[in-house]
Amino acid sequence: MALDALKRVTIWLRQMLESRSTSVRGFALWLGLFSALPLTADDRSIEILRYGCGSEFGRRDITLFKNGTLRVFEGPWNDQHMYLTEIGPDAVETNIRVLAEALALADVERLKPPVLPGAHGRWMEHCRLNVSLPDASPFEYEMSALDIVPLRVARLVAITEELLEHFPPPSVEAGIAESYKPRGGDVLRTDDGALFRVKRLTADRLAVELEGIDQPLTVYVPLNELAMTFEELVKEGKGQPLPDSEMLVVPSGGGG
Repeated sequence: MALDALKRVTIWLRQMLESRSTSVRGFALWLGLFSALPLTADDRSIEILRYGCGSEFGRRDITLFKNGTLRVFEGPWNDQHMYLTEIGPDAVETNIRVLAEALALADVERLKPPVLPGAHGRWMEHCRLNVSLPDASPFEYEMSALDIVPLRVARLVAITEELLEHFPPPSVEAGIAESYKPRGGDVLRTDDGALFRVKRLTADRLAVELEGIDQPLTVYVPLNELAMTFEELVKEGKGQPLPDSEMLVVPSGGGG
């Protein structure tokens, strides 16, 4: 029965096309052309590059869209801020070119080295990188903040970070100085009042191990994120500051 109905529709369409009605034939032609057009997503929703890192406490997410919109989400989960800016078509093409060059670097196997022993927990950031270029297969990579990554991944992350230069410099807010050098026994306070004591460097000297004072919690914070993570140096410790010592040793009875 359904086949008979299809035959009747086919015959009707043939009769319409063979008729002398210009409007009917024009509509049929337009309908055929329209149905043949590829359905493409709006450039405003096509992500060329996206790199996001987050922990239980917050995230930062950088996205470049095909139309030149650059979007950043940043902050604690309960207080996210979104920043938007636009880059021109030439800048978009330049970024597509340098991204393609980065993807073409030595084709190594996807490395997933484990993070350092004990370097995990609520404060440890996990990151995800996605690159989708025209006429190229999508590229995706996941890592933790302390992973050693392949050369092309490091280059892609560097390109992403450079996009932040298109935003105006942020206003200066209260917090520990960018030049702060941690020493064993330092007591640092986060913006929500939690206190942590500096213990030692991680084995690769890229992060600092801190222990909670008010709660039994050990965290690992990358050296370049100390100023963003902590609000105040509450008490100076008695250990040697970086980079004067290989390890930050907390003296007995130091800090507290």
